[in-house]
Order: sequence, then structure tokens, then C-alpha cells
Amino acid sequence: MKYVYALLAVLILAITALTLNPGLITFGDFNLALTYPVGQMIAMRGIVALVLGVLFIVTFIIALIRFFAFRQGLVMGIVSIGFLVVAAAHYFVLSGRGLDANEALAPDHGVTHVSQGNGDITVLSYNTLGGQTSMSDLEPIITGNGVDIVVLSETSEQNAQILADALASRGLAFTVFSSGADQYRPEIESTTVLVSSSLGEYRQSPTFDLTYGSVNLRSLEGGPDIIGVHPVAPVKNLQDVWRDEITEVYSVCTSMENTIMAGDFNSTIDHMIATGADCTSALDGANAGVGTWPASVPGIFGSPIDNVYTDWNATNSAIVQVGDSDHRGVLVRLSN
Repeated sequence: MKYVYALLAVLILAITALTLNPGLITFGDFNLALTYPVGQMIAMRGIVALVLGVLFIVTFIIALIRFFAFRQGLVMGIVSIGFLVVAAAHYFVLSGRGLDANEALAPDHGVTHVSQGNGDITVLSYNTLGGQTSMSDLEPIITGNGVDIVVLSETSEQNAQILADALASRGLAFTVFSSGADQYRPEIESTTVLVSSSLGEYRQSPTFDLTYGSVNLRSLEGGPDIIGVHPVAPVKNLQDVWRDEITEVYSVCTSMENTIMAGDFNSTIDHMIATGADCTSALDGANAGVGTWPASVPGIFGSPIDNVYTDWNATNSAIVQVGDSDHRGVLVRLSN
């Protein structure tokens, strides 16, 4: 019987270790990290670490009881230590990606409506949940951090124009671009982008056919190209659509040049890697481990699905939360 327990322990530890990188299991077009419900699990590393930590405590206590009562419990003790090691590994992955709680950027010396400054560009990406985080909530973030590009998921063109008008009253000129949406669901299915006049003129080009919209902007004056995206969420009945949409979005990184791509990706760095892409997150090493959804839980227990991917260099980044959206927003300052 002890051999059965030993084999069972090995199996449990193998499955536990696999939670660190389920993308190791692949064949053909199948990738475990992109499969329901494993894809949802890997998006919540903080919760996985918490669950494994609880399992460690429970199994370690049981192992101690068995040892002192029956001089048994070695196998369970080993399993408990395995839970602890993997839980710690999940935390170190998040810590390596960054758990900084910055809520604002350093003073802006980049481009403005009157000067090119040092050329740095500041980007804000926020899923407003159909305006639950209002445009008046976003206005002080934009003005206080010198934001030049605003990517708004689940935000109608009408609301984005309200924000642009408010900024114009402060002497800041922004042009609004929108993915367009079903007239009956303009908030949830719209992605909008506001670009400061300081970056010059932009032309909207065809882009991805995403469920919740995307915006592809090409600079006419040598500035960075801008892509705003919002792939569908990985709910069970949309898994294939989700996988196709995020794979298409991340494929941009193979030829990314002077490009900034931001939005609610409904996927994390782990999913990006599982698609075979090699995108560089502007948050990595600073805030890329902080969960941006749901905003109702501490960042370490959330899913970091809002991001900025670019070939520019990130010099500063922050996670912001205002209004009543179920998302936190991300702020990054980029240098070329």
C-alpha cells in the first residue's frame, strides 16, 4: 500500500508543479495553458499560490499528527512541502514581473502641445466598463501624468469625445478614433483611442476583427503606430474565438517596429507566451504582476490582463484605479 501512496504523491506533486507552466503540455494546435479551465487558473497565480499555501498548512498539520500518533506521515509531509515550494514559486513569478503599487508617474518631460521635450510618450489604458469609470474620473489622471495616448476599452465614441472636449477646455488637443460598434451596445463593444496633437497626424487603418473592437492608427509624421485592442473574454463557450483573437493580436509582436499596442487583452503574459509570441510588456519588472481585474480584490489576487506591449523602452509605470469599473488601469511612460 505504501507504494500506492508514493505513486499518488508523485502524481499530486507533478500536477502541482505543472500549474507553474501548463503551456509545457502541447501537441498539434493544443496548448494546455490556452484550454478551459486551465487558462483561467494560470491567469490567477496569486489565488493559486494562496490555495497551495492553505493546502500546505492543512497537509503539514495532518502529517505532524500522523507522525506523533502513528510514526507515519512522511509521504504527506513531502507533499505538503511540495505545495509550499510551488506556492512560493508562483509568488516569485509575480514578484519578478513586478508588484509595485505605484499610482502615478514621475513628472512628465516628454512631448506636450507646446514642446517636444525629451520625446517620452505617456500611455493610459483603461477598461471603463461602459463608462462606470467616467470621463471626469480619467481627466485628472491624463492631465496629472502628461498622458499623450489614451486607449479605452468598453467606451463609446460619444464618451471619448466628451473626454476630448474636457481636455480641450484645458488647452490639450486630442483626436478621437473609434472601432465603431453595434448601435445597441456602443459602450461594451467599443474600443476608442485618443491621441494628443503633440504626436502629429494619424490615419486609421484596417485592423483585427475582434469581438469588442480594435483601433489601428498609422502615424503620418514619424511617430509611433498605435493599436488599441480588446479580445473577447475566455468564457467557456467562446474558448476557440478567444484563442484565435489573442493569437492574432500577439502575432503583431513578430514584426513590431515603432509601435505601441495597449488595451484589455483578456489574457496575461503567460497566455501570450503560450501562443508562441514574444511580446515585450512595458510593465514587466515593475507592475506586470499586479492584477487589473477584478478591481474589487487586492492586486496580487487579480488577473493582469490590461497591458501595454511595445518595442519602445519603458521608463516608468503605474497601476491606477478610479470610478466604478471592474478594471484597474495602467499607465506607462515610454522612451525611444
